[in-house]
Amino acid sequence: MQEAKTKTSNKYTEIIYLQFQGQEVSIDTVKAAVKENYESVKKGEDAAQDVKIYLKPEDRKAYYVINDDYAGEVPLIAE
Repeated sequence: MQEAKTKTSNKYTEIIYLQFQGQEVSIDTVKAAVKENYESVKKGEDAAQDVKIYLKPEDRKAYYVINDDYAGEVPLIAE
């Protein structure tokens, strides 16, 4: 009987999580929420060139500033 050979992938994967008071959220999820929130407000009129995200777990929010002229917030951890 021949064993099936499996290919080993050298693909690098990185996921960063924020854990706080027994809950966790991936940073990629936060980034996607910021992007979705910004696009829903701006509706494509001002493309994001510079994005800063500030995680504030005690407020359960991620605050963001895009292009140094638009600030917003999204829930960090769903209730």
